[in-house]
Amino acid sequence: MASEDDTAYKQLFAYPEMVRDLLLGFVPGDWVHQLDLASLERVNGSYVSDGGHHRHSDMVWRVRLAGEWIYIYLLLEFQSRSDHWMALRMQVYVGLLYQDLIKRQEVPETGRLPPVFPLVLYNGKRRWKASLNLAGLITAVPAEIQHLQPAQSYLLIDQQRLPVAALAMFENLVATAFRIERLATEQDIAGELETWRQQPEMAHRVSAQQALARWAAVRLQRLARERMINLRIVSEAKTMSVPFFDSLDDALRYEAELYGNRQRLKKLLIKRFGSLPNKLSRRVESAEMDQLDVWFDRLLEVHSIQEIFAESEPA
Repeated sequence: MASEDDTAYKQLFAYPEMVRDLLLGFVPGDWVHQLDLASLERVNGSYVSDGGHHRHSDMVWRVRLAGEWIYIYLLLEFQSRSDHWMALRMQVYVGLLYQDLIKRQEVPETGRLPPVFPLVLYNGKRRWKASLNLAGLITAVPAEIQHLQPAQSYLLIDQQRLPVAALAMFENLVATAFRIERLATEQDIAGELETWRQQPEMAHRVSAQQALARWAAVRLQRLARERMINLRIVSEAKTMSVPFFDSLDDALRYEAELYGNRQRLKKLLIKRFGSLPNKLSRRVESAEMDQLDVWFDRLLEVHSIQEIFAESEPA
């Protein structure tokens, strides 16, 4: 996926309803049904870094199990192929999470660390081939020291390999998102959303419905760029700093304008300052309308590209 698609996809899992349906629909084991899902709470994940920079694709939630917190480390993998070192990455991330909990004094009074459930959600076209545990990446050692070797594991949900039957649960928000990813026309995607909107529980899940509508719009925009699909997009759209979509058409209009503004800003930056560094290009591609407006306004006032992006990076 392109980075603007990554942002919309990540936003799907910024809502507890989505995480709830991911756990209930796609994580095996009776233990999931013992969770107090009403206690789902997103927690700080900005400490997770490569070279000190915030990772775009990590999300950390916590939920109570038998009265105690269990942390869900959700990593959204946007790469087109599996990451050979994922088990090692996960060990590092879980270690950083534990260090942060200790620093914030959020370790239980027992002095023991809370459990972490590491989950990788992968939507690449190619089958995932990487080892699901760190032990599989370590050279064989004598039996006497085998128990001293790290053995971090993670659960993989390989979205593209999920059977059709597993995605047939209309009452599941995540299944709907997964199905949208597999659809290829505006008619099919709009039909999928409308079927879901008719479900009685949707009246109480407005935020998640918003995220689904936006994800569907982003999906259609990507298809339009890749396959030149004819989209019904109204040419005039109102800028919304915090968009609210009453329909798929609203989401499409917003995403069309947002994509156009991102591309226009990048062209203006290149025209004035020369080549655009990849890091700044990614910031533009993931920015919302209100942030783009700030950067457009600064174009005529600043003397360097650094002044335009002077504020700290968004989480």
